[in-house]
Amino acid sequence: MRDQIQKLLHAAPFEPFSIDVAEDVAYAIPTPDHVLLGKIVLVIEDDQGLVDLVSYQHIRRITHKA
Repeated sequence: MRDQIQKLLHAAPFEPFSIDVAEDVAYAIPTPDHVLLGKIVLVIEDDQGLVDLVSYQHIRRITHKA
């Protein structure tokens, strides 16, 4: 999953996507600056500077925005 996210973050041009971790929980990734790839967790920061740590094993789906 980490490799797939890394490819999306480095795509040119970048296309926003979301990361679903539960049926009712998804994180919007509007720019590559909102994400930091760790070895075992994904660090996601929102526009207000709030940060969530998401384990790659908890990611259910990646959805591309149209």
